Amino acid sequence: MGLVIFEQNKPFIIQSLRNGEFDYMEAASEVFEADFFRFIKARALLDELAETYPKPREKEDVPFWFYLAGNLSMRLHGVHAFDAFPMVVRSGGMLQAFGPQAGRKTVHPETGDTTIFCEGFNQKNHYDRQTPCDQDFLRKVAKDTDAHALMRWFNEDGVRMFQRHQAFDPEGIFIGDASYLFVPDNPNYECSIKLLFDEHNHPVSQKQYRKMTDEQKSRCQWRRCYKMVTLLHTNRTLDFFLFVAVRVVSGKAHECPVLYDLSLFNNSISGPGFSSRS
Repeated sequence: MGLVIFEQNKPFIIQSLRNGEFDYMEAASEVFEADFFRFIKARALLDELAETYPKPREKEDVPFWFYLAGNLSMRLHGVHAFDAFPMVVRSGGMLQAFGPQAGRKTVHPETGDTTIFCEGFNQKNHYDRQTPCDQDFLRKVAKDTDAHALMRWFNEDGVRMFQRHQAFDPEGIFIGDASYLFVPDNPNYECSIKLLFDEHNHPVSQKQYRKMTDEQKSRCQWRRCYKMVTLLHTNRTLDFFLFVAVRVVSGKAHECPVLYDLSLFNNSISGPGFSSRS
């Protein structure tokens, strides 16, 4: 029997990272992810969120709680391309948390290779599956979900769920922020806009551009973008940070009216305190 022992040694890990002594890194560990999904599944949080999700279709071959879990798992691993979902399943903790319903890992007795076997949810598979659902299913549902309905679901139903589970600090402190989201220079990105940015990705007005030196101007570039306006909840000791609202708008839109609209709804739920940061 092979025995592997893990010991926590943060100084050793930090020094190894500084020296470049690592082969592979992930944003989430298998144990952490399994504990996370066991917790939110046991508290019925996934089912609660799935009930109010703006589903783009009526028929559910795959339960929507698993669609949400698949997206959460990808975010934990820091990946956004849906074709990476099989890798996430193999290296993550979802299967441990959800048990045989999602799938199971087996070790070949002769080679020692780990194989994943998933029955799937819709009883339509006539071949061995390596993931509980196809990554193309996740992609199509994400693509078909209305963007405005999705943001409304997160900002309203998500906040109500946080409130029911007492996630808010009684003082009700919120931080408003706006960040630019850069996308490829393709006009098919609806409502996106091209703006001039300096080398630090700060927008440059025509007045500012005229005052620049030739060297400074040479480092400016036009970039297509959106603006993401967020509302972050915390307490005075900064023990936690909780995103409670988000809205993606055109890059030229001013964030103040958007923040005001977001804060009105959240303050009506969780308390009067609102702190704004630009």
